[in-house]
Amino acid sequence: MKKGLIIGKGWLGSRLEKYLEKLFLIETTKRISNAENCFSIDFDNYKSEKISTDYDFVIVTIPFGRRNNLDDLHNRFNHLMKFLGDYNNQLILLSSTAIYPENNEIISEKKIKTIHLNNHYYSIENQLKEKYNQLVVLRLGGLMGDDRFLSKYLTLEHPNLSQIVNHIHYKDVCQVIEKMINTNKNSSTYNIVAPEYPTKEEVLEYQLNNKIISSINREGKIISSQKIQDEFNYEFIYRNPVYFKEN
Repeated sequence: MKKGLIIGKGWLGSRLEKYLEKLFLIETTKRISNAENCFSIDFDNYKSEKISTDYDFVIVTIPFGRRNNLDDLHNRFNHLMKFLGDYNNQLILLSSTAIYPENNEIISEKKIKTIHLNNHYYSIENQLKEKYNQLVVLRLGGLMGDDRFLSKYLTLEHPNLSQIVNHIHYKDVCQVIEKMINTNKNSSTYNIVAPEYPTKEEVLEYQLNNKIISSINREGKIISSQKIQDEFNYEFIYRNPVYFKEN
């Protein structure tokens, strides 16, 4: 049985652990932890911990969004690389489709030139790619499912309801990662986004009023997940974000 490490036991990391521990031997890290099979590492205040050499795969779920200072992020991920050292087995980084600019185009993994990518996300992805050429980058859409759903955060009075959503259910993220592990996939980048793209208005009307509508206006980028579907013949569990809440 394969053995893996999930670095970062946050909202997604904890759910990923529950899913994968049924299939593999799983350990995790957290800033402070006394949980079983979870050890404490703070990559902002790193000491001298080193990864063991017996992991078949490592999944990095540490957030590195635009809210963070870029210098602090580079420091955090430099510490992560010191921890990983010369690790050369499968390495999966969970990134975000927020790396892409706001426009009204259909966006694939290679369509947007590097100069137009969000610097926070691209800089960290590239920092790891330069050292670990086996890196798999999964650019996730807006994470939903369980206690996360759009109507928890927005109402129908919110502006820009005609904006298209690029969301993903966390269970699809878990299943995609399982496929990556089972195929020992390396050195690739994938968008992980549900293949149907409603507007915020369409999602909210269903979640709040149980009404199916078609928005007159639709604007914003569409993040294509065609690559993951084609290469893995992947079928999404939850295709349409309109119904994420009830699932």
